Parts: sequence; C-alpha cells; structure tokens
Amino acid sequence: MSVQAVVDTREHSLEDIELGSGRWKAKKLSWEHDAGRHVVSPSFATYAARILLNFDPSVASWWRGLQLTYALLPLEEQRSMLSQRFGSFAASIQASMDSFIVEEMQVNNDTKTAWEKLFSRYIEKYGDSDAALRQICILFSILPMSEQPLEHIQQYKSSIKPDTNIDQAINLDSFFNDYSALLPGYYGCQISANASSYAIFPLIDLYEIGINEEFGQAVTATTFGPLSSIALSRDLLDYSLDIYALFGVSGATGCALTHSVVIPLDVLKTKAQTNPEEYSDIISGVSRVVQEEGLQGLLTGAQATLAGYFWYGLSVYPSYAFFKRFIGQSLLPLDFSALHTNDIALISGALSAVIASLGLTPLEAARIRVVADPNRYKPLGLLGTMKTIVSEDESLGWKALYAGLPALMTRQVIFGSIKFLAFERACDAIFMNWPSLRDLTWTALGVSLVAGAFSGTVSSVVSQPADAVLTYVAQRTDTKGNLSVIEGCRLMIEESGVTALFRGLGSRSLWAAAIIAGQFLLYDVFRNAFGVTADDLTQVYTLKL
Repeated sequence: MSVQAVVDTREHSLEDIELGSGRWKAKKLSWEHDAGRHVVSPSFATYAARILLNFDPSVASWWRGLQLTYALLPLEEQRSMLSQRFGSFAASIQASMDSFIVEEMQVNNDTKTAWEKLFSRYIEKYGDSDAALRQICILFSILPMSEQPLEHIQQYKSSIKPDTNIDQAINLDSFFNDYSALLPGYYGCQISANASSYAIFPLIDLYEIGINEEFGQAVTATTFGPLSSIALSRDLLDYSLDIYALFGVSGATGCALTHSVVIPLDVLKTKAQTNPEEYSDIISGVSRVVQEEGLQGLLTGAQATLAGYFWYGLSVYPSYAFFKRFIGQSLLPLDFSALHTNDIALISGALSAVIASLGLTPLEAARIRVVADPNRYKPLGLLGTMKTIVSEDESLGWKALYAGLPALMTRQVIFGSIKFLAFERACDAIFMNWPSLRDLTWTALGVSLVAGAFSGTVSSVVSQPADAVLTYVAQRTDTKGNLSVIEGCRLMIEESGVTALFRGLGSRSLWAAAIIAGQFLLYDVFRNAFGVTADDLTQVYTLKL
C-alpha cells in the first residue's frame, strides 16, 4: 500500500528536508496564530506528512530510523510510539505551512495565490513521477473549494496515466495502520459537475475528531492519522556544564530544605533502630526525646544531616541525568534503549547513588553517633564527632568514617534506583490518565509532589533492611571492628531476630514519603527558577518553507 518512491538508502537528517529548511530549535516557538485556529486543516497536514514520508529522502530516512528503534517493542507499544512521532511531525508540518500561507497572504492579500505557490513547491521538489503527481493532486483536493489551485491541479492531473494494474477491491486496513502508506493507485481527484472544485475519488470520509486524552496531550484524529497539539521534539543532544551545575544546585537546595524539615522523624527512626526497647513507636518516642533532651533533642544531628544531604542533592541529580543520557543515547543502541527504559533508569539511579554515597557516608556516621549518644557527641559538633570517630580505633584511622560504606551504599543504591524509577513511572501513569495536569505549572508540581510521596514510600520499604544494618554497623564499629553488610546483618538477626531488619519502618516510610515528595517538588521549583525548564532541555522541529 505504501508508494515507497524513495530509493535513496543513505542516511539523512530532518535538517536536510527538500521542501524547505528544517531546523531543530532549542526552545518552543510561539506561533503568530492561536493554536486552535490553524490555516491548514488537520487532514491536509497529516496527508502532507504521509507524502513527505514517501517522497522526501530525509523524512523517509528519519522514519526508517524510528521504525528500527521501536522494532523490538511489543506491537501495540510500537504503534503507540510511532503514532506519537507521526502526530508531532504532522504538527510541525502544519505550523510551517500556517506560517507560509500567512506570510504569503500578507504579501499578495490572496489565499489562493499562496496555495498555488505551495503546490508549485511540491511539484518542483517531488513531482518527477506519475505516482508523486497523483498524490500531490490528491493532497490539494483536500483544500476548501475557494482555496484550491484549480488550474494547477488540472494541468498535472491530465498528464497522469491511469493505473490499471491496481485491484479495485484492495482493503484499506493496511493504509490506516501504516502512516507511511498513501492512497492506492486507483485513487485520484475528480472535478465537480460545475468545474468549481476537486475532490478525492473514490470518495473517502475525511473525518477530523478532537481527542483530549491521547499521548498525554490534545490530539486531532483524522482519516490519515493523528495530529498532535505539540510539534515534534527531541532531547538536547548534549547538556552543557551549566545545565548539570543547575541540576546540582537545584538538587542540593531541595534536599537540604526537605531534610531540615524532617530531621525529627530521622531522629526517631535512628533511636528506634539503636534503642528499640525505649523507642517502640513514634508517639512515645517523641515524648521520651522531649522529656530527656528537650525540644532541641528532635533536631539532634542537624549539622550532619544538612551537610550530608546538601552533598547528596548536589551529586545525585546531575549524575542521574548524565548516566541516563549517556547509557540510553551513547552506550547502547537506540532500539535496545527504547526496549529497556526501566532498566536504564534503575542502573542510572544506582550509579548516581554510588557517587552520592562516597560523600554521604562520613556525615551519616557522625549523625548516627550524635543521635544514638547525644550526651557524648553532641557537644563536639560535626567536625569534632568525626575526629572522635577517627581516633577511637587507631588501626582504622580515617577508614572508621567509612565503616558503614558497604551498608550505606547498598541502601542508597536500592533506594536511589527505585526512587527515580518509581517517580518517573508514577508521573507517566498520572499524566496518562489526567493529561490536562501538564497544562498549568501548579498542577504539574502537584503531580511531582504526589509521585514523589509514592516513590519515597516504595523506596523506603524496599531498602529498609539495608538501612537497619547501616545503623547497626555505624553504632557497633568501635566494639565489633569494621563490620561488613553480611556480617552486620547476621549479627542483628542472631541478637534480635529478623524483625530487627524492619525496626523504624513506620517512621522511615513517613519520613521518606515526606522527604522525597518535597525533594522532587523543590527540585522542579528551583530548576524552573534557574531557567531549566522542559522546553530548555528539548529541541523542537521547525520547517521554513
């Protein structure tokens, strides 16, 4: 069913399109006309896109690349991805034609002249075969009666030899399921009885139906395929160091602020793990801390917490963005990456957690000591506590600060990889069901808050055993030596049973839900405040006719 007139097998890019000058622009364009009042109809834009898929080498090459990229996906998912890309490409075509027609109208004050010029452009670039001429005439027959270039269509239509080798009874199902297909050869255009306009013949229903919940955006369904409300876009090929720096500052600010709010929960969680008999639940734990240490006791270890999670945010967010892009776009083939997006997110989260753990471990060791034994360590301050830990075992020295590294890294790798994956999938699910939430900044930030709370809860449950072992190892380093994760886990179970691995789960889940929700929310807030919006991280395809 597809004409497949393009035989050039060389690789081309969309920038090389023959119809005009294709460009990827770093920011979304502001069109001169309202989004809902296009000059070019959805049916014209989608069939124009099909013609380009067949007769323009650059567009055909781009489409073949997409088909190869998604070839390993399940059929339904493959079709969904291609539908999204086709709809967005058609939106770029529509916008470029809108601009062309509006500009020509301003010069000639005549819409029909503008369409005649566009018709001539198509003939000049692609009209070197009967198949192409037929399809171009069909395309311009879609225009309203008053705008059709009648003489031009008549001139080229009369030179097309009839195709007598096509089965008239051919089924159109494959045409509707293949966006690179064109109407078969027995379709053409026929002038009306009063010679006032052309129409596609045999007759075909040119429906245009608005759909508000497709691809997470408004879409118009047409006979020839979907037309998206958002033009074709792609991720920036390279992030500059400035972008990564702003990711880091946004993450550091967000993490430090959120952890400062939930320090009391962190204190209760640590006390429940180090002294379970006296801190069995949140309410009694709060009462006991206030009774013994005053209200300031709920802020024990604040210095270490703020310093540690400032570093955590500074390192984990830019490194996650880097690893996800590097693995998905440079290290692995695109088709394999498309099939394993969840795996790439998990690996990227794990690698970023490893980097964060290197700076977080000494500060976490100091925090746990201060919370577990405030009378001894609190007066020393953060640096004094770290010096004391180093001096407690001369054989270990500075390595004592990293006694909990295996356990903390295990916890952070599990927590970090699940956190990013759960957050992204939760956002996808919410926007898929309520796409209008993308439209306003405050609703989009609300989605980040909800998805972050879900992500934090899931991550805390999965990583809880590692967190319990980390606390145990950090507390017992001075008496048990440099314990490994496995050894610490074994000793905990021997002393207190398997339930010891889940001490403090309630307060930690509440802590994680609150902190990760706030973390993602503030990260998005500060990232937008610093000018790093979604539009700044993508390029939008435009075409100058």
